[in-house]
Amino acid sequence: MKFITGILQIPVLIIVLAVTPCSARDFMIEFIAENYKETQIPYTNTPQIYHSIQVNTHAGPKLLILTGDDLTSRRWLRQYIADNKRFIARVADTENDLFVASRVYEIDVTRLHPVSKDNRDNFFTKDAAAAEAGHIIGTRHILVIDTNETRSHLIAQVITAMGYTPVISTNGRQALEMFRIQPEKFQMVIANHKAPGIETEVFVEQVLNIDHQIPILVETGYRDPETRQRYQKRFSGAGSVVLTPMALKDLQKNIQGMVKNVSTQEDAPMDEQQAAS
Repeated sequence: MKFITGILQIPVLIIVLAVTPCSARDFMIEFIAENYKETQIPYTNTPQIYHSIQVNTHAGPKLLILTGDDLTSRRWLRQYIADNKRFIARVADTENDLFVASRVYEIDVTRLHPVSKDNRDNFFTKDAAAAEAGHIIGTRHILVIDTNETRSHLIAQVITAMGYTPVISTNGRQALEMFRIQPEKFQMVIANHKAPGIETEVFVEQVLNIDHQIPILVETGYRDPETRQRYQKRFSGAGSVVLTPMALKDLQKNIQGMVKNVSTQEDAPMDEQQAAS
């Protein structure tokens, strides 16, 4: 009878092991600094991302190398750490000792979570404006906010001829979300003062809060001097904001004069390289 009982216990043990989940431990992380660089895989439109963050943990300072192809999780994290310094890293129990001992640790970006679960859930279910913002490849973009199709098309032609890539939006709120998620992609912003979705004054203020050095060209129109005076008063201390009655007037000159930080001479448009030589 003892022999039979032993046989019956074996499959029961196997079943228990098969359904036991792989558990994980949550580590509280304090954000210090971020390093983000994006290039393209040669001859493709596929982004190649180098993304790391310096953090403090109860086990000491660490450099987290973020891996994985989930671009939405990366956008969430970048937006989250702009306003929140603490989040959670979920590490498998089998990796706990390695995580504690390591000064440099690779972790999939989907293993990082906010202290409050609602924050992440709200990001992944937010309105269509955020969803339509999409992921932009490369860094030489100029964001244009204008509802006039003919005017924005002409502006885009000038931008393209200068070697930049125009990103056209007809909605200020959508454009702000696009800029908030990936501000490093844009060299400049051109906005018409009547763009819908959000007051352009508020839009400009929010963009400057994200990047106070980004050049912004605001088209105020010829027929509304009060608007120009209001903008001058509100943004007189912002050296990167330039007002113009018509964006197309001297546009190429304005872009050349306002864009301060060109990445490298090799990355510059061909006409700029020739001028430099």
